[in-house]
Amino acid sequence: MARALPPTPKPQTPMDFPGPLQVIAAGLPRCATSTLKEVFEDHLSIGPTMHMNRCPPQPATMKLVHDALREQDTTKRRTILYKLFQGCAATADFPGHLFIEDLVEMYPDAKVILNVRKGGATDWGSSMKTTIAPFMSWSYRVACYWSVPDWWHYQTERAWEEDVRERFGVGHFWDSAVYDMHNEWVKRICREHGREVLLWEPGMGWEELCGFLDREVPVVPLPRNNDRKKMEDVVKWRIALGWKLWARKAAITVLATVFGSWGLKRISGLV
Repeated sequence: MARALPPTPKPQTPMDFPGPLQVIAAGLPRCATSTLKEVFEDHLSIGPTMHMNRCPPQPATMKLVHDALREQDTTKRRTILYKLFQGCAATADFPGHLFIEDLVEMYPDAKVILNVRKGGATDWGSSMKTTIAPFMSWSYRVACYWSVPDWWHYQTERAWEEDVRERFGVGHFWDSAVYDMHNEWVKRICREHGREVLLWEPGMGWEELCGFLDREVPVVPLPRNNDRKKMEDVVKWRIALGWKLWARKAAITVLATVFGSWGLKRISGLV
């Protein structure tokens, strides 16, 4: 039985915002980040939003994230980040959550939202283990070896893991302990820079979010996006595509060997 394809995503909002970043959603992945992307782009007219779903299809973008994570010099790293976030009005999810201290200083007028998960650290860690952590697995790494986007995805997540080890002293970026440590890190940075930060999760609805962003409350319900099952299916689909690439490579190798040998014999007059 053929594996069902994931739903076709709607076209991305062009990254053509002319001004500096307006909103920094500083919470971790799996904290309503896809919901916030839709909110910023489609409901509150803030503009194009950086999010993980913009990155894997663009290896050059993933390389920028990778290079920024590896760069220790602040000036050089921020040069990379200005390029990465060029044309964005907001950021939510990966990779923005990795560079909060940089972004708060680079964009002093941006509003900062700390989007959290209602179920807290345990629920967040459980979600991460089934949706994001599999991209670090050997099955993903081996299956997707020939895919350039997936290769850069894996390399960037390795850099993310090293960043978490250095910053928080934990072994994996999906460790449930990361949740509270990241959130306290964001609060401390905002406090040190005199920045107000809104603590928000979807159960709070529109009112506080719109009030903080100085936007009118939409008449539609708050969207809910990117559920766990959908993300798990994406991982399986990417691995299945990776094995198809392996099969294609194997077929090409066999054909090249067979016809290469046949051509050599033709030249030698043996067939």
